[in-house]
Amino acid sequence: MVCLGNICRSPMAEVVARALIADEDLAVEVSVESFGTAGYHRGERADPGARAALGRRGLSADGHRARQIAEGDVAALDLVLCADRSNVRDVERLAPGHVGKIRLLRSYDPLTTNGDDEVPDPWGGRDGDFDDALALIEAACRGLVGELVAARR
Repeated sequence: MVCLGNICRSPMAEVVARALIADEDLAVEVSVESFGTAGYHRGERADPGARAALGRRGLSADGHRARQIAEGDVAALDLVLCADRSNVRDVERLAPGHVGKIRLLRSYDPLTTNGDDEVPDPWGGRDGDFDDALALIEAACRGLVGELVAARR
């Protein structure tokens, strides 16, 4: 899971995906990590708004520490899911040999329509912005995990 600073969208996506993967008993087969394309927040905890939004859903990002994605990370991963197109472009520039595994996270949301396939950055916004971003993330993660479950069968 990738966003700009790895303190809002990607840690929320990591936490949600891990919970859904655990619910489907896929944790042995599937692991989830999150990164930022920029190093502004390296080592910081998830944004308080992201932690609060997750907490309202009974989830926690307490152990999260922001980190920046590197070319080696992309090479080692099977799939890189980005919050928005800017993140996609940044990761593609970083690891041009791995473009085929880089996608928008919301490409897994069955309700996504053309042009409405990004998770807006809630950083600096109000609580509702974090809740709105989290709802989009949850829908996409449910679609992703649904595909993983179907592939396992």
